[in-house]
Amino acid sequence: MMNKKNILLLFFFMVLVSCSAQKQNTMKTFDIETFEKNKIDNEYKIVTKDSTIIKQGLWHSGYEEIISYKGSYIQTYNKYYKTGILKLTGDFYSNDFEKGVWKEYDEQGNLIKETDYDAPYKFTWEDVLKLIKERKIDMSHEQFRVIRGSSEKGTSWAIVYDKPKTHDKLGVINIDGITGKITREAEIDYPADGDYDDE
Repeated sequence: MMNKKNILLLFFFMVLVSCSAQKQNTMKTFDIETFEKNKIDNEYKIVTKDSTIIKQGLWHSGYEEIISYKGSYIQTYNKYYKTGILKLTGDFYSNDFEKGVWKEYDEQGNLIKETDYDAPYKFTWEDVLKLIKERKIDMSHEQFRVIRGSSEKGTSWAIVYDKPKTHDKLGVINIDGITGKITREAEIDYPADGDYDDE
């Protein structure tokens, strides 16, 4: 016959198992059946009622999707194993930088890695966005970029934008990623090959 101590241990064990099962059941998975049914050229686009756009496709070992939210400059990237279990998830700005905490999972759905891409930046993306709006910079222009980098030399942001009054020049604003101080403002020529040096 079980004593009270063993009964309590069994109870706590059952609670832990139940919580773990709930966590596994609520983890985001890829709807393979719907994708396979609706894909065109291995891609499937979904537009939800709130105008969120979900673009799904194949990658060499599974599936991937990019989620774009109405009124937001930040998108979400999800990568899945071929079983539909989530492999990698995180937010990003355009193709310029990863934002926030990215999480990676193994094939059983266990969290194996977290990377906080915002950690080096006390002057945040929201602070940069506020500056852009104060300067009335056109974020829709094809040459507009927001770039950031962190190394032993320092942490910084760079905003590259079109200067409409010059027509042939781009403006560059370099910002200290810790203090938010503008360290340089300059003009550069339009890149001939679509790339430029923002340093």
